[in-house]
Amino acid sequence: MTNRLMLRCALGISAGVLLLLLGTNSLPAAEKPNVLFIAVDDLNDWTGALGGYPGIETPNLDRLAGRGVLFTRAYCSAPACNPSRASLLTGIRPSTSGVYQNSQPWRRALPDAVTLPQQFQAAGYRVWGGGKIYHGRFPDRPSWHEYFKRPQDPQPEKRPANGIAKTGHFDWGPVQVADEEMSDAVVTSWGIDFLKQKQSQPFFLAVGLFRPHLPWYAPQKYFDQYPLDSIRLPKVLDNDLDDVPAVGKRFARLRDHRNVTRTDNWKKAVQGYLASITFTDAQVGRLLDALDASGHAENTIIVLWSDHGWHLGEKHHWRKFALWEEATRVTLMITAPGITQPGGRCQRTVSLLDIYPTLCDLCGLDQPEVLEGDSLKPLLKNPAADWTRPAVTTHGRNNHAARSERWRYIRYEDGGEELYDHDADPLEWKNLAADEQYADVKAELAKSFPTVNVQGIREGRGKKGKKKNDKK
Repeated sequence: MTNRLMLRCALGISAGVLLLLLGTNSLPAAEKPNVLFIAVDDLNDWTGALGGYPGIETPNLDRLAGRGVLFTRAYCSAPACNPSRASLLTGIRPSTSGVYQNSQPWRRALPDAVTLPQQFQAAGYRVWGGGKIYHGRFPDRPSWHEYFKRPQDPQPEKRPANGIAKTGHFDWGPVQVADEEMSDAVVTSWGIDFLKQKQSQPFFLAVGLFRPHLPWYAPQKYFDQYPLDSIRLPKVLDNDLDDVPAVGKRFARLRDHRNVTRTDNWKKAVQGYLASITFTDAQVGRLLDALDASGHAENTIIVLWSDHGWHLGEKHHWRKFALWEEATRVTLMITAPGITQPGGRCQRTVSLLDIYPTLCDLCGLDQPEVLEGDSLKPLLKNPAADWTRPAVTTHGRNNHAARSERWRYIRYEDGGEELYDHDADPLEWKNLAADEQYADVKAELAKSFPTVNVQGIREGRGKKGKKKNDKK
């Protein structure tokens, strides 16, 4: 039965019945591994382990990468919080669900989908979540036995701290508070308290860290680690967008770039992003220390992922919301006791869509047939194993990017194309799509594009019933 047909069948069954059908587990309760599931918002490859920014201070992310397998070519299903997280947590592509944007309520599109946490509930796990796991406007209470909501963050006395008027949360600057007053520190402390508890059943603990999501507010000491005179700006080509199709140009946030450059904020913005990453790194370190002290580390799978990448001026673009490398490449690392070896680095192209089937595979859970990803277990055992599947990212209906180990091929809804050879052009400066000698490359990569591209569901409303423009 095809995934598409199974999805239709699954959506016709109540979630409770489907959980019973899918919730069998081949492992005895005593042998079930725990899962520590760490989500980091808006983190690109600016970590020491991935080397995206020379001099970044991420000792804890780096030590976690060294405990298991770091995926150096991991990509999101969608370059926006809501569709990326909905896809990861249901195992269903945006093009199959119709959830393409932050403003679309994913449960309306998939009312009976069994989420990854629900699958673990059905298998007898204690399932707790805290912080940002789903997109903030559309949390999913049935996914958790207990859920801890992220509190509000302290803010600078004067906003916008960067001096750029009328840009909302597109802001950065230090806050004069201790770490423990920041929301991510509060969420981390909640996770630590959970790890200190005596566990009578296997657990699935999800901890969602908000930074480096905008606004880039972090305690002063993290800004001090990156003096402005040491900041390195991304390399940018002045005419980079000249060979980009019209739809791609519309995705570029040119106004953001103009605002940053005309106010002399580029280095300050990079500083804010770096400070936010290093602050979050400290919270990851606290979690790892607590897990190691809990006695559960030898039987706990750790998955750390970011929901999409981030531009800081590359291709004259800021934020995510695009199909280029910086917006789609993510941080993904997995430690699985008895499976992974320390220091593994996998260069295969993988997707966040693969996390759901991977965790089912590692923990002995049945995999719902609607899942559209593949288990990464073979790559966890051998990071150099054969793997020929390109990673596909979707941004809006009929806009797709396919990433192989060498190539990125983008095709937009109007037929516009981009093709980049990452062996020769890692910054994606030269669009080769019009060159006939690469027709076979495009044709091969196009085979991985979704054949189902459903209409996007209608936008939703915020928690107070008031419709919001939620392009964060």
